[in-house]
Amino acid sequence: MFDDELGAIPARPPRQGVLPGMRLRAAIPKSTLILLVAFVVFFAVFPLVIMSADPRARLDLGPRRTAEGRVVSIAAVSGCRGSGGHRIVYAFPVEAGNEFRGASTICDESPYSGAQVGEKVEIRYLARDPAVNGIAESDSNGPPIVIFLFFPIFFLLVLSPLYLPQMRDVMRGRRLYKSGVLVQGNVVFVKKRSAGTWPGWPGSSTADVYVAHQLPGGGRAETIAGCTNDWLVNQLSPGTAVHVLLPPKKSQRGALLEAFLR
Repeated sequence: MFDDELGAIPARPPRQGVLPGMRLRAAIPKSTLILLVAFVVFFAVFPLVIMSADPRARLDLGPRRTAEGRVVSIAAVSGCRGSGGHRIVYAFPVEAGNEFRGASTICDESPYSGAQVGEKVEIRYLARDPAVNGIAESDSNGPPIVIFLFFPIFFLLVLSPLYLPQMRDVMRGRRLYKSGVLVQGNVVFVKKRSAGTWPGWPGSSTADVYVAHQLPGGGRAETIAGCTNDWLVNQLSPGTAVHVLLPPKKSQRGALLEAFLR
């Protein structure tokens, strides 16, 4: 099987380059890659779209500046949990020389809870849009913005059954192609197993190929190599001659070279 291609591969390292099936783009089908990119982009942009509609979030994202404002009016409100609050209307100047007004709800525990009309307060505003502003000490108790950065990572983990088994086999094959010893052996048996996936999602299957072979130093041994190529797995009846890249430790898995020739 694939005698011409296999005959050109030296039995011992070093070896130059990689086989076609060891390229990273061969590990993930294009349709799966497009799906992954689409989901990552969506879940990366979606929180930003939500935050862009919230003035407080826009102010937290910045860039922002500070200015010294003055209290224009104060009114009692019930916008604080478990305590009273005040709605402070203030005016502040910006670098362009214009004056803007804004309002913030201050709870009793804020340093500005006892502010009076005419007193000075520190204001922060969005540099590109001073109409987005707030009292510097009136920060909201919303979740940290950094939490939203984990959204794409979370969905990459959720969708990992679509790409992780193939990537794992390709990376193992590349590593052993650089350093492993190539031996010829015979298939003992093949054990198919399904990779974990989510209900309704396209899954991937893989197989453990048990290969009996001669050790370079003499003696017989058996090595397990993974294979995600369904067509090749169907050709591997017991006794079929195959080529395996041996790992440095017997407890590790080898790489079935025929799986990477195409």
